[in-house]
Order: sequence, then C-alpha cells, then structure tokens
Amino acid sequence: MQQCEICHTSFTWKQISKSLWLAYKPVLCPNCGRRHKIQFLSRLLASLMIVGPLFVLNSLSPFAGTGNFIFSVLIVVPAVLLVLPYMMRYRLA
Repeated sequence: MQQCEICHTSFTWKQISKSLWLAYKPVLCPNCGRRHKIQFLSRLLASLMIVGPLFVLNSLSPFAGTGNFIFSVLIVVPAVLLVLPYMMRYRLA
C-alpha cells in the first residue's frame, strides 16, 4: 500500500478506493495532513484494469453466451475494484 512521502504513514484501502470512486480526488495523509495526487500512469492503469476486462469479456461473449458473460462481469469487476487500490501510486501535491 502507498505511503506518505513525508512521514511514511500508510494510506488505508478505504482512503484510496474512495479517491478512485470520487474521480481521483487527492488523498490526505492521516498523520501529517499533506495532500497526495494520483499519478497519471496510475489513472491510466485504473482505466485499463476496469475497461480492459469488460472489452475482452464482451468480445468473447458470442462464443460463451450471455449468461456466462454476466457471470464473468459479476466476478471480474468486483475483483478488479478490490485489488486496484493496492496498485495506485500517489505523489505529493
């Protein structure tokens, strides 16, 4: 998990996931109060991790059927959203 660049306090999963859901809102360090903005490559990674599997599953759905597509989406998307906060990187604003 990402840490504050000043005091090395770890950000929580909840802070980072909330930042992702609120259009990449900056994260405040709980210890020193410094603002950290998400890096551009992390934004790109988040977009690819969310849209990429949906694109692949959609392209495979004619062969697998609609029921399998919906089941896969219900498994893949929540899994990506659970793992994504561990991959995000922030820098001091």
